[in-house]
Order: sequence, then structure tokens, then C-alpha cells
Amino acid sequence: MKIVLVGAGPRNLTLLERLMSYAKGTTDPIDITLYDNFPIGGRVWNPDQDPTFLMNTVTRQLTLFPDPSVPNHAATATYGPNFYEWAVTYGKEYVERRQFINEEHFLDEIARINPNRFTSRALFGAYAQWFYERLGSQVPGNVILSYERKQITDVARQDSQYTVTLADGKSFIADKVILATGMTDSVLSPEQQAFADAADANKNMLYIAPTHPAEAHLDAIPARQKVVLRGLGLSFFDYLAKLTIGRGGRFARDNNSVLYYLPSGNEPHIIAGSRRGLPLHARGINQKVNAGYKPLFFTNKNLDKLAAENDGQLSYDAFFKLLKKELEYKHYRNTINDFGITWPFNANHFMTALAESDDLNTTARQFGVAEEYIMDWKRILDPVADVPEEVEYSDFMMNYLTWDINDAYKGNDDAPYAGAFDMLRDIRSVIRHYLDAGYLNDDEYEKFLKHFNPFNSLISVGPPILRIEQMRALIEAGLLTVAGPGLKVDIQDTHYVVTDSRHNRWTVDNLVEAHLSPLSLTNTNNTLLANLRDHELLSEATYTRSDGTTYSVGGMRMNKDTLTAIDTHDQEVPGLFIWGVPTEGWSWFTTFSPRPDISDKNLIDAENIAHTIFE
Repeated sequence: MKIVLVGAGPRNLTLLERLMSYAKGTTDPIDITLYDNFPIGGRVWNPDQDPTFLMNTVTRQLTLFPDPSVPNHAATATYGPNFYEWAVTYGKEYVERRQFINEEHFLDEIARINPNRFTSRALFGAYAQWFYERLGSQVPGNVILSYERKQITDVARQDSQYTVTLADGKSFIADKVILATGMTDSVLSPEQQAFADAADANKNMLYIAPTHPAEAHLDAIPARQKVVLRGLGLSFFDYLAKLTIGRGGRFARDNNSVLYYLPSGNEPHIIAGSRRGLPLHARGINQKVNAGYKPLFFTNKNLDKLAAENDGQLSYDAFFKLLKKELEYKHYRNTINDFGITWPFNANHFMTALAESDDLNTTARQFGVAEEYIMDWKRILDPVADVPEEVEYSDFMMNYLTWDINDAYKGNDDAPYAGAFDMLRDIRSVIRHYLDAGYLNDDEYEKFLKHFNPFNSLISVGPPILRIEQMRALIEAGLLTVAGPGLKVDIQDTHYVVTDSRHNRWTVDNLVEAHLSPLSLTNTNNTLLANLRDHELLSEATYTRSDGTTYSVGGMRMNKDTLTAIDTHDQEVPGLFIWGVPTEGWSWFTTFSPRPDISDKNLIDAENIAHTIFE
């Protein structure tokens, strides 16, 4: 049996371990090949990329190995160290032996590594390569394992097998194909194409389309010129680091531990903005070994009970009400743990009343909690609404970032806000249960996508606190200006004209899309996915509203248990699997790497794919 894994990132690496474990249970010859035009680690975790780019998960919460929390049907499993354990035991020797491009930086990182801090994405790529070599040293006699740094451009069905074609035109037959292509680029929107055309026609104009920050050609942005970064999400912080640290600037701390910036003089002046006008919330300092929060209210049992009381349906509003209760309860529990404050109530009485309340904020006010401690959702989701026109947006932003930093330093378990927000990471399995149990009709699912996904992104998937500190320091240094909400870009003459809802206006020559392409099978720029679409082997997830209209979510459909692809005729495609980011929308929240000891979904999916192949 010939098995082809498309993509050499974390998902297919974890699957590789499962496939080899299952292969030990048979004497049949098994040929397993990984294909990727990037090194082992893949596009995001490429060990050769600029180490300026940080990962978004602390080192102790990353792994590639299975663990006992994930049931498996194979006779064996290869257990091993998580990322942090690897770094402090094998990392230095491995990095020195392999002579990576980033060797000196890796050794510097390893010497300072902390289980509760963040390292470069490149260093995790080194761990990925060590993992692959570890598996390679334990290959069963009936297995051939290989990695080809080549791009697959086509997979065509041929009876019960597949013809796989490489970029060089060569082809071969495979029995099983597993796609883990990660985030891919899309065709430019009409607006983006207009920006690109203007830049092509005018030498003074520069346009960088959506792409992975590590692949963006930022050297073309002149020092001291204005550049607009459109987007304040995770990619924005990568661009911010590249245009400052990457140009010789340095950060340091004063006697009060406040971060400040020492410019090199090679930086551009950065103008950054988005529709919302806010960066994502900082991740709290890690206080958790594994998943640290067990919900009291937002549980599978309570969701099932609510659905049973409503003929098997559970609206988005009912779901969100229960979730908000959990978040508010955690917020108040963390808030009253401040022993420096003399609270006007007995903590036990207060928490009991909250647990029995349908309106926790009202109950908190009744107990005498000051307004500044109330979980004000309007203030959290739209703090700009209360900022008067005469207030400089930069002044508001400095205060907002300072509040966010101070809260995040209290920890992702203890902080009144960061501790409540981080809880969402611990209860993702409950959210997936709600989505997969059939409780939402297509109208309610659209409401979930439009309202919950931006909410979740804003509060729980933000950058390390360090990145928010750097953002504040750059504003203080006069090198970063954050635009107000409603950022808009137009072309006038041979310039980009940028405006926001607070009547600010900038004329610039350099524009960077500081975000990734939206996921879309219809508009993908990936040759392989486009060909599979044209062969009708992959299909985009489309839903029908109650009024008969439809909407698509961009992600590709597969059997959520076996991960087998579903074609345009609503049939499963035996032997063709797809998982991870390309299925976003059909699946929920796929942009995460495996975490140890929490029954991680990536590890469960890897087990299910391997079991399906070998059963």
C-alpha cells in the first residue's frame, strides 16, 4: 500500500506516527511518503524562516507525540517529549549537529527557554525535523518511509487508486492520499487586484498582497516612509516585528519594567488599522500545565438538556447566553481573589448567588461590586464607541493597551479578563460538541460564524503579551500610528489614500495586507486544490437558509469522524482524506497545533485517519 501525505506540517507528522504504529500490526509492505515544497515542519513551521516570528502557544503546550489521553487502536505508540522537554534535553545537541541556518538563534533561544513562554516558529520546525528523524530510526521492516521536497500539483482518481502528479510533470500511483495543505493563498479580490495593478503601473507605489509574513518582501519598503498595514490580527504582529527588530531596532525595559524601543533609523513609519480598529487581546502569562479550566455551566450535559427542552434545537443566542454565564462567573471569581480589596460581601455568598443567577452582572451590582469591575460586554467588544471625537485615538490606544497588558500579567488563570478569556481555549471541545450535535439549523450556524468567530478571535486567540507591549512601545516611540475603526484604502492619482471613521487621512505609497487570504475552494490559488475541485473530488461547504438562499463558508467537506473527503455529489471519496485548515467553516477552529495530555483533537483525528486506512 502506497500512502502519500501532502504537507509536512504538524498534522501529517502526527499522522505519520499513527500510520507507522498501525503498520507494525501487519506484514504487508507499506510505502509512506511526505511531500512538501518546504522543509519538514511545512510552510508555517519552516526551520529556515526568519526567527523573528513567534509562535502563539507556550512551549509546554506543544507536542507531536501521541499520549495516553488519546485512545488508539494500534498495538503500539511512539511516545516522546513535548516541545519544551525536547528543547531542554535534546535541543542543543540536535541543533549543533544539524547546522541549521538559524543555529545561533536557536541555541540562544534554547539557553533561555521557559515552559510558560513563547519561542520562534522556526525552532518548533527544528523539533519537527527531530521528530521525523526519531520516527525514521524506528521504521518497521515492512515500511519504507521517505520525504520529498517537491510540490504535488494534481491528484486524479483512477478506479480505486490515485494518479499523483508532481510539479516537474512526473506521476505515480498511490492507494491513499492525505491532504494537510494548511493555509493557502487565494485569487486577489477586485479591490486587491486594483491595488496590485496600480503598484505595477507606478514605480513609486508598493503593494504586498495577503501572504504568509515570512514570505513577504518587506525590504522594498523604504526607511522613514509611511507604510499602511491593513489588519490588526496575528499576522500584523509578525509584520510589526519584521519592520522593527528585523531592521536593527531593539526593545529594552526601564526601571519599572515598562518596555521601550530604541530605533535603528531604518524603520518606516507604520500606520495600522482594521474594520474594528482594535488589536486582539494579549494572552495572559501562562499559569496552566494543561487545560486548566473545568466549566460549571457551559457543559455538554447542559447543552444537551437545553436542546432536549427545545425539540432537539439550540439557538445561537441560547448557546451564547450559557457561554457568557461561564465567562462572567470566571471573571468575578478572579476579580474577588484580589485580597487587596475589601469586598462588601462574603465571597461564598457572592459566588453562590452568581451560580444561581440568570444575570450575573445584575447580581454583582446588587452585591455592591463597583462598576469598574462589572463584565461590560459593550466595553469589551466595542471600547471605541465611548471615545469622544476630540480624544486622540493614539491616547485612547495607549490607555487601552496598558489596561490589556496589566490584566494579562495577572495570568491566564487568575486575571479577571485574560483568565476568563483563556477559558475558551480549554472548552473548545464543548463548543465542537454543540456544533456537531445537530442542534443548529443553517440560519443559526451562519449566526454563529458571523458573531462567535470574531468574538472568539478578539478575546482568546491573541498574541503573546510581549507583542502588545512592543506595540505600545512603538506608539510611544512615534513609529506606529493605529488608525481608528473603519480603515478604508482608495487610490488617488499615484498614491494610496487611507481614511478611518474618526476623520483621519493619510496619503502613502506603501500598502501591506497584514492578514492571510480568506479560505475559499472556489477562489484558491493552490494548483492541487484547484485541480481536485475541478475533478469534483473536493467540495466547498454550502448551507441553505430558511428563505431558500444559500451561503458558502470556503472550507472543504469531509466525514468528520474518518476525515474522508466528500465530493461534489455528496459522496465520500475512499482513500482521499483532508483535514485541518482547508476544512475551516465545515470544521470549527482548525488553526491550532497539537497539545499534550488533553485528548487533543489533532491527535484524535490522526488516530481516526490511520484507523480508517488500516481497518
